[in-house]
Amino acid sequence: MSDREAFETVASEIAEWELAAQQLPLPELYAVATTCQNDLAESLNAFSKTCLSHDDGEEPSTEVMRALGQVTRRATAMAIFTLGIAHRVHLAAHQN
Repeated sequence: MSDREAFETVASEIAEWELAAQQLPLPELYAVATTCQNDLAESLNAFSKTCLSHDDGEEPSTEVMRALGQVTRRATAMAIFTLGIAHRVHLAAHQN
């Protein structure tokens, strides 16, 4: 996958996450955010294991870069969904 294709894929994912964060009913949004949090924890564990097995004197391997990409994606998704929840809660508080 080229850098351009990777960028477009990530940009599309972010747009989809943002749309879902705005449109999902709040209970579903909480469930998605919880899943994202769990996925992030798993990705961080995988990244740590990958980095521990990597020799510090070498350039980062494809495996390390892939693990870092997963952490970044998961963290971005979790942030978007968490912000969606915060925004909805904030709006509800001001409506009451």
